[in-house]
Amino acid sequence: MIEIVGGGLAAAKLVESYREAGGGEPIVVHSQDDRPPYHRPPLSKALLRGEAEPENALVHDADWYAQHDAELRLGDAVASLDDLRGDTIVLATGARPRPLGDALMLRTLDDALALRAAAERAETATVVGGGFIGCEVAASLTVRGLRVTQIVREPGVFWTLAAPPLSEVLAERYRERGIDLRLEASEIPDADLVVAGVGVQPNVELAQEAGLEVRSGVVVDERFRTARDGVYAIGDVAEFYDPIFRRHRRIEHWSNANYHGGRLGKLLAGEDAPYDTVSSFFSEQFGKVFKLFGDITGHERLDVDGDFAEKAVGRYRIQGRTVAAVLVGLSEDEENALKEEIRAGAAG
Repeated sequence: MIEIVGGGLAAAKLVESYREAGGGEPIVVHSQDDRPPYHRPPLSKALLRGEAEPENALVHDADWYAQHDAELRLGDAVASLDDLRGDTIVLATGARPRPLGDALMLRTLDDALALRAAAERAETATVVGGGFIGCEVAASLTVRGLRVTQIVREPGVFWTLAAPPLSEVLAERYRERGIDLRLEASEIPDADLVVAGVGVQPNVELAQEAGLEVRSGVVVDERFRTARDGVYAIGDVAEFYDPIFRRHRRIEHWSNANYHGGRLGKLLAGEDAPYDTVSSFFSEQFGKVFKLFGDITGHERLDVDGDFAEKAVGRYRIQGRTVAAVLVGLSEDEENALKEEIRAGAAG
């Protein structure tokens, strides 16, 4: 029996890929959430804006799991790995938002619905944070018609991407849409609602209690194995070995959870499918999308070709080699070619 602790996208994709690859063991999914696994990107975008409903965010409806011999135990908190009886245990426990006083947070589907309801009664909002949640929530609340102030402690939005030309374009776009964007600020002005997007922390407590190695997350290899036989970790909680960049990494994005779940499902079904992809993620605000491929860690410079307002590629270089890229407006073929350029650059 396979027991999955956590009920997010990574868990759902594991069940899906395991069955598609011919895996026959029964599966139990332990989820603290009261809803079946769902996609998180719509929570700060379409769902918050009122353009989608909860059922639109589900990876599969509840009946699908029963049809695929997966018991979905909702509202089920696992206290210890010793309580589990499966031959295979997968930690997919994800992460939780860092609190900021009494500010609202956005992580779960119910958080998004609560924030949407609050926005219906509000005229003003203050959003704290200049990363994914902060920027996407600020944009969505503005689309809903609220007057939004966004507090960013860094010199620019998405500052951790080390791409000032992109940050400048995004800041200009936000201000053109009426957002009062305050950079290098810390004072939080009063508003009808205050929302914090100041990062997350991985849910590693079960792993720590079990004596597993934990650094930024639960340490696993490129096959998602912990040092304890039969125990794996995937998604936001996993510090996994990336063989392309030859180092351990932890990534907190939709694409990573989706990929981890899919690969581990195949591995558990007997396929040879270790981690082997150029990592990527995306963000969308006001109908515009940017993406980042690869790993910017240790890059020496950023070379930008184009204009991030329309179409551009910023290549992160180490000794002249492309190891990552931030991009806007590329075709699928151009994106695939860029990923191969990054794979070759990371290989040295």
